[in-house]
Amino acid sequence: MSKKYTSTILLFAVFIGFFIWGAFMLRDTLTASTRDGESIVYAIMILGCSLAALVAILRLPRKRHS
Repeated sequence: MSKKYTSTILLFAVFIGFFIWGAFMLRDTLTASTRDGESIVYAIMILGCSLAALVAILRLPRKRHS
């Protein structure tokens, strides 16, 4: 497999992994009996990292069909 496809697949994996991790962490923190502000901020930062990976995926060069 070429480096282009490998890096794209790994970028998708980073996006999906960070999104799931951040979403579950935020949900668990908000549904807990005692809310910890540090965990909420950390979960939002993880979701921000997944957003950065999504932007990187969307900015990848595409093939032009003529």
